[in-house]
Order: sequence, then C-alpha cells, then structure tokens
Amino acid sequence: MELLPYLMDIQEAVDFYHKNPTCTDAAKAYVVAFLSKEGLSNRAIRAALNIEKVYTVTHLKRVGLALTDAELALWHKNPVRITLGHVRAIAKLPQQEREKMIRKLLARKTPVHQFEAIAKGNNEQRDADIKRYQERMAEVLGRPVKIRYNSARQSGSLSLDFFTLEDLDHLAAALGFQAQDYF
Repeated sequence: MELLPYLMDIQEAVDFYHKNPTCTDAAKAYVVAFLSKEGLSNRAIRAALNIEKVYTVTHLKRVGLALTDAELALWHKNPVRITLGHVRAIAKLPQQEREKMIRKLLARKTPVHQFEAIAKGNNEQRDADIKRYQERMAEVLGRPVKIRYNSARQSGSLSLDFFTLEDLDHLAAALGFQAQDYF
C-alpha cells in the first residue's frame, strides 16, 4: 500500500487525483482537503477533479479537514475495514477519541450506524439496555424474544416465537388481534 502523497501545489494535487482513479477514499479526502486549504471552493474542486455530485466533495472535505494525517494514513492503509461512512461519524468526535475509535473499528467490524450513534452522544449502554430488555421480556412471556434496534433510526423490530397454532392465536389475542374477526 502506498503512502498518502506529499502535495506541493494545486496542480500536483489535481494530477495525483487524475493519475490514480482507483485511489482510496482516504487519498481522495486528503486531496480534497489540500485543495480546500489552498483556497478552492467546493465548486472549483468538483470542476478540477471532475466530481459530479456536490455531497461527494462535501463529505470528503469534511473528513479530510477533520482527521489528522495519522488518522488519514490509518484509514488509507485499511480502506476495506474503514469506510467513508465510518470516518464521517468519527470526524465529529473530539480528536482524543478518534484514533481510539478507528482502532476499535480495526479490531472488530462495527456497522456505520453504531459509529453515528456514538458520534451523536449515544453510547453502547443502549445496546446493553436493549439486550437486557429482550432477556426480561423472554423470561416474562416464557418464549424466545428477539429485539433488533437501529439506534441511528430510533426504530427496530420485535420477534416473538410461538410453538403451536393455538399458541399463535393466544399470542395474537394478547396483542389485541382476534383472527375470527378477519376470516
């Protein structure tokens, strides 16, 4: 894996970008941040790099300017494990927490929505609370219960297992559904 380039001027940054069309998102963010620091507007960066979508430059610029060179290099060396979505969430964190979060991501695969929740101030305690809720509910109901919760969307799903058709009718009645009213 190559290192991030050392860029001297705008033309060198543009040339690097065009000569390396398959470069990592980290390298793209690095180039976009460099061009931004050189005074180019988002529109000028998009034109110079032939990027069609406005938000692409916005996202690359935001993370490129927020992350340190060491954090960008770590992302650049691990482009499969660390995605743009991950670093967008990580970039919102204070600097002292960012590298720890990147290393945590490298140690175990973590979905982007969990990093977004952490960046918003939610912590992993919520996942433990959901797990405890699921266990208690299963104990009370006497049946397997599965709760899937997406903290980014603040929604999820609840699955209840049943063992016989009578058990299904009992469960449906407990939820307020009377099958005979609909069949």
